[in-house]
Amino acid sequence: MKLFIINTLYYPNLIGGAEQSVQLLAEAMFQQGHEVVVVSTSPNSDRTIEFINGVKVYYLGLKNLYWQFGNKENLSILKPIWHTFDTYNPWMSQELEYILDMEQPDIVHTNNLGGFSVLVWQTIKKRNIALIHTLRDYYLLCIRSAMFRKGKNCEYPCLACQPYILMRRYFSQLPDAVVGISHYILQKHLNLNYFHNTSIRRTIFNICCPTSRLIPSLPYKRGMLRLGYLGKLQPDKGIEFLLNTLKNLSISNWELLVAGKGTVEYESYLKKSYQSPNISYLGFIKNENFFPKIDFLIVPSLWNEPLGRVVFEAYSYGIPVIASNRGGIPEIIDEGETGFLFESSCSKTLLDILSFILQNPEIKLYMQEKCLKKINCFQKEHICQQYLNVYHTILDSKCAANN
Repeated sequence: MKLFIINTLYYPNLIGGAEQSVQLLAEAMFQQGHEVVVVSTSPNSDRTIEFINGVKVYYLGLKNLYWQFGNKENLSILKPIWHTFDTYNPWMSQELEYILDMEQPDIVHTNNLGGFSVLVWQTIKKRNIALIHTLRDYYLLCIRSAMFRKGKNCEYPCLACQPYILMRRYFSQLPDAVVGISHYILQKHLNLNYFHNTSIRRTIFNICCPTSRLIPSLPYKRGMLRLGYLGKLQPDKGIEFLLNTLKNLSISNWELLVAGKGTVEYESYLKKSYQSPNISYLGFIKNENFFPKIDFLIVPSLWNEPLGRVVFEAYSYGIPVIASNRGGIPEIIDEGETGFLFESSCSKTLLDILSFILQNPEIKLYMQEKCLKKINCFQKEHICQQYLNVYHTILDSKCAANN
């Protein structure tokens, strides 16, 4: 089939796990013999086309007041106007109309819609093209796509988001199918009356990056706790919760490798406030150079992660994960087998887990084996087949309706 994928960003414009997940899916579908076209936004003003690993990629210049991923601080007075166009953007839809008419896809698969707006769903449905949407963030519920404000998760859309989400909710009735990358994020939207006309609802995890699994780990040191943190350095990721908790460890034979980048100011603050011979700040580092150096990965997120790609990336190296029980994370951790869960509002729950591991050092090898088995749930063949099943269900339904 000819598959048409829409996402806010695409390689090389990467800022998080969503872009990586979309790229892995697009390339996996191409490798299975499908023709794949991707459309994403770009900071450039014109429209360009590139072929990346067999996938045809359109980069559309964003038609809004400013590029939202730039480092420049924009005037506050412009933000309400920007968010209005990010909800209903006829200019981006016009761009999409041209490409849809050129490409004539069998099915359109939308993902993160920031930059495009929900109006693209109407553009697609006017052409009677099968439409599936995957929930990878909180764009439909929150103008910051995060549902996290002032250090707390938002149970419901806040007052500032209400004027924009009404239209986003209204247009959410258009997709033929909706997929959540976790049951949590799917149910979050359904509970708030999104996609109530969409009968095909599924949970499909993300594809894991391929790895040889043959990269040797450092020899396990009995009595030594080698921990790692991998991700963005920002408050909602819980890095300070982790650093403060480790201060209270009753032992000194531990080390923490912190991998990732943040703003210059926040990185400087962390390094100044949490100086310790037990902590090493590595900056950006590739997975294959990071995971073999640790025994356990800690994911201390404060916000409700839609899924948590770093969890199964650790599994691919046989690394168990100790994570907060937020968002979709608990769905991909088998307690006591591939990892442990703690409450990120209670440091004692994390300390208890670390103490247990120190008292039971043999559990590391047991969990390593479980992690390498668990990764099969995230292999591209398995995930692609789940999406293909949904695609064919939609197409068969439309075919039957037309007959």
